[in-house]
Amino acid sequence: MTSTPPHDFAHSIIYLFLYSSTVIINKYVLSVLCFTYPTIYQGWQTLVGALLLRLILYKSSWLAMSPTPLDKPGFISLLPSFLFFVAGIVASSKALANISVGMFLCLHNTLCSVLYLLEVFPSMRREGNISNPPPQLKAVAETSISRIGVLAALLTLLTALAAVISDLEINFSESPYLWLMVSLSCVAVQRLHSRIADARYTDVDRLYCCYVFSVVVLAPASLYLEEAFEVLHFPHASRLDFMGACLLVGVLALLLSLHTIKFQTHRHFSRVDAVGRLVTALVSVVVFTDETRQATAALLLTNLGLGLLVPGVRSISPDPADRWPAARPDLPDDTQTLLAVDTQS
Repeated sequence: MTSTPPHDFAHSIIYLFLYSSTVIINKYVLSVLCFTYPTIYQGWQTLVGALLLRLILYKSSWLAMSPTPLDKPGFISLLPSFLFFVAGIVASSKALANISVGMFLCLHNTLCSVLYLLEVFPSMRREGNISNPPPQLKAVAETSISRIGVLAALLTLLTALAAVISDLEINFSESPYLWLMVSLSCVAVQRLHSRIADARYTDVDRLYCCYVFSVVVLAPASLYLEEAFEVLHFPHASRLDFMGACLLVGVLALLLSLHTIKFQTHRHFSRVDAVGRLVTALVSVVVFTDETRQATAALLLTNLGLGLLVPGVRSISPDPADRWPAARPDLPDDTQTLLAVDTQS
């Protein structure tokens, strides 16, 4: 058995810290300080992120790349991602402001399961349609599709549904669950669209463009929705913890996104991501007042624990060198098809 390299362990610790701190600080601003102005809050975060990312791109060699200019065809190709990004972050803020961190992360756990099932289901059907598969195909199928992963993904969906139903006060007409469903749908569609968008643009390019587009859209939206005027009467606007948290969360969110881009191709990223959700949920119980019933809390803990067994989906990096898997000329065509599933298990 090979041990984990020190730099991999360091990447994991950094990711856990950035993930947990970003969620906890967001929850503090949205729920404890009751800053319920999503167009202002997310507009500020993306403004800080856009300015800092531009500084990093032009003043540092850490990313070792320069941004690709956004032309008209590129803008048209990436426009759906921009729109879903903006809708997703606004809906996510409205959901997190009125829902516990555990429930918020539990339902985010279902997104990973759904994407994984969408990834493996076509290959499972192809495998079933092949009569007398060759030995190479059987070997690849066993390693490509984890039965434990599929079962864990299904159980994750069931436990999340049970946790939501166990909330007897649920009212979807004015519910944070509705906003969270909108947010998860936007994130899922954005990820799937990224696979067919203009491949000239790297993940960093897309992140920067999403930030700039968000600022351009949310600034007039805050005026139209009158949140720009309502925020002038926010009672905690002069508090140092509020100003510090708003600035810090913008920086942390950018660092988390950049670290995710660099770390997402690692074979253990899905495990670290699941651990991040579990650790963040446990920390939130200590930091915030949690009124979740014991039965619901048990379902949430089970859901987040099952998330550790769900493999991640394949990378969507536009760089052909980073695409997985590489061609295997020694295997039949049907085996090549099954190699398109990333187990990361």
